[in-house]
Amino acid sequence: MGFHKWDDFPRRPNIRKGTWRRVIATENVTVQRGEMEPGVTFDGSVHRHPEDQMIIVLEGKMRIRIGDEEDWIDPGDVAVIPGNVFHGGVGVGSDGAEYIEIISGGRMDYLPGYVGPPKNEFKGPGE
Repeated sequence: MGFHKWDDFPRRPNIRKGTWRRVIATENVTVQRGEMEPGVTFDGSVHRHPEDQMIIVLEGKMRIRIGDEEDWIDPGDVAVIPGNVFHGGVGVGSDGAEYIEIISGGRMDYLPGYVGPPKNEFKGPGE
């Protein structure tokens, strides 16, 4: 509880090579601080989950797909993703990106040591 520094939470690899995350979660909200190195590759796959999500870029830029829409978001921009809508990162700027994700609901599956089923449903490109 109380006050924390991001360094209090382990920096762990995320889904793609060259991506990292630190996660804070309660039963009602999950916040992730993510990093993407320059040159991270994307395969076009997307995923969905029941929770609403927001992504706020801190540094660099990211290209995000939400449903049938796709756009770049720059520092200070916010992408709003309703629950159960397929979405995903599809590109990163030449400097990489650092961002905050806010997810409604506690995503215990994001935490180290979680052994239950993931909440994400993935869909590959063209599916």
